[in-house]
Amino acid sequence: RVLCLACGDQIPRGVLQERFEALNPTWSAEAHGLAPDGDVFLTEEQVQSFRVPSCARCGGPLKPDVVFFGDTVNPDKVDFVRRRVKEADSLLVVGSSLQVYSGYRFILTAREKKLPIAILNIGPTRSDDLACLKLDSRCGELLPLIDPH
Repeated sequence: RVLCLACGDQIPRGVLQERFEALNPTWSAEAHGLAPDGDVFLTEEQVQSFRVPSCARCGGPLKPDVVFFGDTVNPDKVDFVRRRVKEADSLLVVGSSLQVYSGYRFILTAREKKLPIAILNIGPTRSDDLACLKLDSRCGELLPLIDPH
């Protein structure tokens, strides 16, 4: 999901992608180098010519419905996840280094309950030593292979 920071309107990420493509029909996504952290280098022309959509309802800025490093996690979400971990019989962490306490605290709760912990992430995490399974892989490559049935 994507949220408007001004009015709170929510849209699916796919809708935003369609708007990106409509506003930038000739924009080239070709990277001109890769940084060690996975970021790509773009030309100044690519950066300056890219048009960013705003909220269709109010014109405000849009943001993915994720918590970025340094952001505050909504307390209702924290309580929801804490309750779910307490009800769970295992814990799967996907795509997190667990370097910040907001995620690491759920590992500690799972460990207190003696739950099996599995971690899927590229590179080491803060909790590798607490996991009974650690998969060093791209989430987008491995998750589609999991059959929920």
